[in-house]
Amino acid sequence: MSELDDALAQESWSLREHLAAGSDASLREPALPRLALLMVSRSGGLRFTSRTITIYHNGLVAGDNPSRRLRRLPPLAIARLYHTLLRARPCRLPSRIEPAPDGYVYSFHARIGERICRFEVAAYNAPPAVRDLLRLVRQAGV
Repeated sequence: MSELDDALAQESWSLREHLAAGSDASLREPALPRLALLMVSRSGGLRFTSRTITIYHNGLVAGDNPSRRLRRLPPLAIARLYHTLLRARPCRLPSRIEPAPDGYVYSFHARIGERICRFEVAAYNAPPAVRDLLRLVRQAGV
């Protein structure tokens, strides 16, 4: 069992509690990992690199590189991230954009109650409400 599985197993999770908490259990895309709050992918740049992190409701941050250690954000950072996400109105943002050839594009998959919202922003022209969110996810490790 991986370090992520161990950390999530300690949460004493059950499907009944998950559904009672108002999370989306449908199989439509994107399928966020259980109890995840936010999944962010950054791709692009001159050399085209890609990185993905998943931020869980309890502050656990897991990246796409299994050799890196898991991190945990403090409760205040999670509250600030969630508040900033809500202020950005993610379900109203465009789900796809034209990527810039030399910039980064950030793809967000967020679970807000029962809804799963997907949106993309380019680093160079992100709306003002999303700029704070970009700053927070960069600090989290994307």
